[in-house]
Amino acid sequence: MNIIIRRIIHYMLLVVILLGGVYAIFRFQDAPRSHAGVGDIAPPFSSMDLEGKQVRLKDYKGKGVLINFWASWCNPCVNELPLLNEAYKLAGVDMLAINVGEKSGAVQKFVERYELEFPIVMDSDLKIKQAYQVVGMPLTLLIDEEGTIIDRHEGELTEMEDILNLMNRIKQE
Repeated sequence: MNIIIRRIIHYMLLVVILLGGVYAIFRFQDAPRSHAGVGDIAPPFSSMDLEGKQVRLKDYKGKGVLINFWASWCNPCVNELPLLNEAYKLAGVDMLAINVGEKSGAVQKFVERYELEFPIVMDSDLKIKQAYQVVGMPLTLLIDEEGTIIDRHEGELTEMEDILNLMNRIKQE
């Protein structure tokens, strides 16, 4: 009798494992992508800038905007931000630099040190980062006038020409 009970338990465990595998396969097929990607509508957000003004993505509808996720502890971000600043001054394109997870005092010191002129949006609670499913930084996104992500560049932009080419894709006339 003991052998029969053990075999029944083994078969039941096998059935549970097989059902779990089938469930996982179907679940994986329906899972969302790991990030907001090219062709997706940009997730809406609203947050404060360093000056205490409310910034909403929907305010840029009809214009297009370059969004850059960064942090002061991220060396590639530190290298990239001065180039983005110069391109911002040259290109005439709306840009939002979203600081991920830092306190406004530290961010303000960083902005003053590098004389950054573009708007800095604070994501202290990481909600924007989560909405865009940002894994690594820097991350630069181009959002067109309809609110669609048209480019997603993960990693440091090292050449001014590359940055200007990105900006020209959404340049306001």
